[in-house]
Amino acid sequence: MRSVFKYSLLRLVRNKANLFWILVFPIVLACLFKVAFSNITESESFHTIPVAVVSDESINAKAFCAMTDALSTDENDAMLAVTYCRDKKAKKLLKEKKVDGIFYAKDTVTLSVNADASDSSINQSILQVLLTQFYVNRDLVLKSMNDHPENIKNLTTSLSETISPRKEVSLTSADTDTYDQYFYNLIAMACLYTALGGIRLAIENAANLTSLAARKTISPTRKFTAIAGELAAYILFESILNILAFLSIVKVLGIHMAQRPLLSLLTIVISSACSISFGMFLGCIGPKSKGGKTTIMFVIVMPCCFLSGLMMGTMRMVVEKHAPFINRINPAALISDCFYTLNNYDNLQRFATDLLTLSVMAVLFFGISCLVTRRKTYASL
Repeated sequence: MRSVFKYSLLRLVRNKANLFWILVFPIVLACLFKVAFSNITESESFHTIPVAVVSDESINAKAFCAMTDALSTDENDAMLAVTYCRDKKAKKLLKEKKVDGIFYAKDTVTLSVNADASDSSINQSILQVLLTQFYVNRDLVLKSMNDHPENIKNLTTSLSETISPRKEVSLTSADTDTYDQYFYNLIAMACLYTALGGIRLAIENAANLTSLAARKTISPTRKFTAIAGELAAYILFESILNILAFLSIVKVLGIHMAQRPLLSLLTIVISSACSISFGMFLGCIGPKSKGGKTTIMFVIVMPCCFLSGLMMGTMRMVVEKHAPFINRINPAALISDCFYTLNNYDNLQRFATDLLTLSVMAVLFFGISCLVTRRKTYASL
């Protein structure tokens, strides 16, 4: 068994197609994901809005300036960066896109924006909402002064407490990102691609398909011992490739998906074993040609990745709502959910359930493959 294990490793090292699909392709795809999602995250993140204010000495102007001052006092988390200036300078700043809008604070407060600054449309909308909110609050204070002057102090206090525009609330102790799930699914896809090795292993032990398998059949080595040695080599080597891809994504690209590194590596090893066993199962059934078996593998793996959310992030939630059983047997969903649970949950019960399911699937596929392989007989070789 030791020699089988050794020479299986040497053959795997020379398999360039295997190296590409399991190591190179996931890393390249991860780099593309990083470039695409970093731009999205940057566009969605909030930045302090630069604005110019042109005011006079009217009551409305003073009230509005008090509101803008309150929204720009926090240096680290200010909503507005206010520049008080004259009309001429304000228009110049707006034309040069150094501010996103001009507030004219007089008896009537108005907002002026640059219609050509499409990249500032979100900030312009926020400024318009602030202006609307100012008028709502002003009318509320005036009405309270006329109808219930005794409540004016409590009202002004409550209005000032709602000035903070943002509050960050963390649902978990981990540093997570909305788009990390795509990288979880990417690792799941890489693990499932190790099924290619399982197909190769099955073909190389089918004497009617390859001359190598024919020589193995008439050798004195027990068939189960030979298959077990080869399987161990495949699991070790392809797990290492997946681990290298995982470490590249974590260390080089800086994706936060290694909160529990040892359990993450265990997930990769068990996922690789499950996928290789699945590949063996496919190699024992279906078309005789390697190309036909590989096609079946991709036809199964890619829909699994799609349903787990690799191409559409919300797809897994859609499946969970309408057909949750699919998520319980979809290996891609189970693998990605393992990483999601490790990086977001303190309780590992859900992770243990997913990993146990993958382990049972690996044993089941390997057992069936061994039974099918051992029962095959050949009239002549």
